Amino acid sequence: MTNHRGRVAVVTGAARGLGQAVARRLAASGATVACADVDGVAARKTAEEIGANGGRAAGFEVDVTSEASLAALREQVHAVLGRVDMVMNVAGILDRRQMADTDGEAFRRVIDVNLTGTYLTTRAFAADMTERGWGRVVNTASIAGMTGYVYPSYAASKAGVVNLTRSLLVDFWGTGVTVNAVCPGAMDTEMLDRSAIPAFIRKTPAGRVVTPQEVAAVFDFLAGEEAACVNGATIVVDGGATAVFRYADPEPGYDGRVPHPTSSSTRAGPARPA
Repeated sequence: MTNHRGRVAVVTGAARGLGQAVARRLAASGATVACADVDGVAARKTAEEIGANGGRAAGFEVDVTSEASLAALREQVHAVLGRVDMVMNVAGILDRRQMADTDGEAFRRVIDVNLTGTYLTTRAFAADMTERGWGRVVNTASIAGMTGYVYPSYAASKAGVVNLTRSLLVDFWGTGVTVNAVCPGAMDTEMLDRSAIPAFIRKTPAGRVVTPQEVAAVFDFLAGEEAACVNGATIVVDGGATAVFRYADPEPGYDGRVPHPTSSSTRAGPARPA
């Protein structure tokens, strides 16, 4: 496990799911964690739980789409925990509607939280890291941002996170700050459509969905000293689902392990991502 003693990390979306798992993991590795979420009460509960287990954390309410809210968060974190070394952008939402049912307002809401929120949070704490000459930014993308997805607002937002991650390298060039993205596949959180789990399992060579703890372990590594030359990377944690995306589920009864003997790749076509 990575040693983060002496480091302060901001984790957005820390009230539950992956964000909570990341906050717990970093605290277990010695980091002091600012647990931030639009649900301030739940964020504080995460922090209290970390404290009860011997870690150091504090909970804060924040709206990642608001620069004013993020500026207030920065002041509060500085006052309570100190200057920030690591930014873990985990806050995100999913709108389970296709184009016909997704108007501009609904589409923009997902983009605002998932993509713009990632940008604004990073920007709010950039000076903390660059002035110190060390920092880690880890963004939450998704395999939906790499393959396309049935819900266009979510896929577009996560594709944006992937390229935002690469683009921010220019701003942090030579500063000692790294920026990476993690792309989870189907993950066992509240956001997962439970009815679709059998399909996700069928499309995944690992034969199961991933856990938040497994994904949090990747955040933990990227936040550490040993990941200093991992920069601008997009790391997939999906049990192999995207690696076999071309072959998954082309016909009923096919297990996805090898090309179906009666199917051409053209006729089968790609399956939707988990």
